[in-house]
Amino acid sequence: MRASLPTTDRGAGRLRTWHEASALTVAVPFALLPGGWLLVESPALPTSLSPPRDLADPDSRFARLAGIDVHHKVAGHPDGPTVLLFHHFHGNVATWRHVLGGLADDHHVAAFDRPGFGLSERPVPNGRGPEDPYARATSVRIALELLDDLDAPQAVLVGSSAGGTIALETYAAAPERVRALVLLSPAITGDIGPPEQFRPLLRSAPVRLLAPRLIERLAGELTLERVTRSWHDPSSATSDDVDAYARPLRVAGWQHGYLGIFSADEPPNLRALLPRIDVPTLVVSGAFDRIISPQSNRRTAAAIPNARFEVLPACGHTPQEECPDQLLELVRGFLAEL
Repeated sequence: MRASLPTTDRGAGRLRTWHEASALTVAVPFALLPGGWLLVESPALPTSLSPPRDLADPDSRFARLAGIDVHHKVAGHPDGPTVLLFHHFHGNVATWRHVLGGLADDHHVAAFDRPGFGLSERPVPNGRGPEDPYARATSVRIALELLDDLDAPQAVLVGSSAGGTIALETYAAAPERVRALVLLSPAITGDIGPPEQFRPLLRSAPVRLLAPRLIERLAGELTLERVTRSWHDPSSATSDDVDAYARPLRVAGWQHGYLGIFSADEPPNLRALLPRIDVPTLVVSGAFDRIISPQSNRRTAAAIPNARFEVLPACGHTPQEECPDQLLELVRGFLAEL
């Protein structure tokens, strides 16, 4: 359940779990053949799709941000320091459910669904680079506009994996809006989805025509085993962990979101940004993170001036899901020092 870019580990290449390992890499050539999509076995996916607002929780909010209807949740005291949460690749607001309330005890906390994930609107990709709704630059604009909507001049940005990428790019765009950074196995370089040589195919008319149906057939059925592949110990997972990822697959147009995420951006490389970060920073790694290793996270922390590095024992790639109590203790202690 990672974030949108992979790891800084040498040889790790692309993210290795089911969320990031895009079957489009193999399927795109078949999509260009007459009837090629018939070569892919049809999975068990919801046949009834709904507008995002019909699937929302009672405490869900929607706002028009960067031209997109963005789903988000807000908790805590409006007068408290603001904390903004950025989910990992394939994650969404629901994957913060174990920590959002704990952080809200003495902070104003918000989490939003990046376009392509959760219950945010799924417009058709437009291929306009930074103006594409699924580009990382659009998520940065959403974050800053959400802070405006919350009347928050500054915020602590908490980003998980590819959410760490967006948090860092938000800092780069508007450092004056960032009070501090908490980076949970942040993705500094790399990419997800098909290799670069396939990306022109993803933007071609034949694939854009066939891709939604193809993606439906490739997505597969969600199971507990699949959604916890990046955990160290999945034994504590429940059906709620599956539902957090299953509900977005009932959103009308979810296929457009996947196509957009896979084709909107060039891979990021934030190495040059790290030495220029001038706010308190906490980098957190799970001791058993197989996606972005503790060693890689340690190097990231070492590149940021005065950054603090912590390892959570017996934890994998997404501590907000697998080890929320440990993570809350660590983050709350960091916030108390600001």
